[in-house]
Amino acid sequence: MRSPGSLLALLLLVPVAAGCQFSLSSGGPDYKKLESAIVDELNKQYAPMARQVSTVECPRPSGSPKAGSSFNCIADLEGNDVRVEVKFTDDAYNVDFATLDVVFDLAETGKGLSREVSKKYGFGVKVSCGRGLKVVAVGESFECEASDRGGDTRPVRVTAGGPDSEDSWEVVGGG
Repeated sequence: MRSPGSLLALLLLVPVAAGCQFSLSSGGPDYKKLESAIVDELNKQYAPMARQVSTVECPRPSGSPKAGSSFNCIADLEGNDVRVEVKFTDDAYNVDFATLDVVFDLAETGKGLSREVSKKYGFGVKVSCGRGLKVVAVGESFECEASDRGGDTRPVRVTAGGPDSEDSWEVVGGG
């Protein structure tokens, strides 16, 4: 049985960061200022999960970056790496940045999926995804396990959405 569903009810899943625009100094890129701005923005986004980014590390490209050039920074979210793409929007060192990964609170994801799958099938289902955080690249998937009162189990595939799509789920296998 394959049944796609939307994770609309799982608002504690942190979506890909909306593109955030940031202006660096006119004397050249100020990478410490950029890293600080990324930490601040991500911490706002992760506040509903009561999680905090401790650091962000960005490479220091040699030479002056030009409009259209980009690089990836790494944010440390409680020991998990979250990739952040930084793109220079002009030659005055203005940038946009957005995460390339979606962060899932596994316990909350399981609770939300339990409600969603139960509603979809019309009977009680418990979904277990584990504990802690899971960082998933946009478009990639991971599996949780659904079980009903009779002990029947099925995998539930969760796919991380991107800026133009929502996270989704589907029960895999069965007849």
